[in-house]
Amino acid sequence: MGVTGAGKSFFVNSLADTDVAQTGADLRSCTTECQAIPLNIGKSKTIFIDTPGFDDSARTDSDILTEISRILAAQYQAGVTLKGVIYLHRITDIRYQGSSVKTLNIFRKICGQTALKNVLLVTTRWDEIDEAVGASRERELRESFWAFMLGKGSTMARFHGNRDSATAIASQLVSKRGIVLEIQRELIDEGKNLKDTIAGSFVQEDITELKARYEREMNDLDALRQTLRESDRAMRRQIQRDWAREQERLQTAEDDEARLRRDIAAEVREEIQQKTTKKKSSSVWKMSPLLPSLLGVIGMFVGIAPGSNSLLTSWFTESGLGGSVVDFFQNF
Repeated sequence: MGVTGAGKSFFVNSLADTDVAQTGADLRSCTTECQAIPLNIGKSKTIFIDTPGFDDSARTDSDILTEISRILAAQYQAGVTLKGVIYLHRITDIRYQGSSVKTLNIFRKICGQTALKNVLLVTTRWDEIDEAVGASRERELRESFWAFMLGKGSTMARFHGNRDSATAIASQLVSKRGIVLEIQRELIDEGKNLKDTIAGSFVQEDITELKARYEREMNDLDALRQTLRESDRAMRRQIQRDWAREQERLQTAEDDEARLRRDIAAEVREEIQQKTTKKKSSSVWKMSPLLPSLLGVIGMFVGIAPGSNSLLTSWFTESGLGGSVVDFFQNF
């Protein structure tokens, strides 16, 4: 996880030693949806989930949080061990503010305090900055913005942009015991709707503020329209366009509110149950060893990176399941 442009997809590609996830040269989001990337870390078979940043240029925080929550709920209910979370941050950022602060706050609320011991706080883009300047910013992160998380057991690391560095970082998580994130406990164990989780309520606060702002703008435009003369047609048309724009924004905020009211755990449980009940009689299900079956369940909620097909094929072959990976996920 991390803000747009932090290097999440590049980190995964470095681990894979090939382009399995799309990367970009600017700060526009390339990862618009979560993607699962299977990777071998040493002798361990692992699945990394590449996520969009909460400052995504095309999606709202509520939309992204819902998608991540569904994946985490499916992973937890399927019994797949979560080893930890890697949070990436550009060391080239002069200040830690705005979208970085918001993303970090949501991230901490998703994880909860107990899981912070399995969090790696990774700085990126060291090749784009003077060592002394980078070290100074790293010290500020350690002593200020990341101090609480480090105090709860999180670990800092530098990513130097190559496979060896990425592998060394990821290996720290592989050796750890599994964890359950706060949002997983809230959604699955406590049966909360997304809006009632700590992360969901934080996002809801922003939505409430946005709705109030849009409604004020619409009221102000209505008041201004009342003061215009009938002959001020050009201004009336402009006010109408502005009012329609604010109304559209308000509708988006209301849609985000509705999304947060969903019972994610119940949705995921029902979808898994429907899928597995339907497929238990199929030859694919009967032939599937544990690993492909778990991948099939996770694949219901997150796309598998297309560049991962060759590795998945080797995993399936080792499990005794031949055939096309694409066919497997289509028929699962």
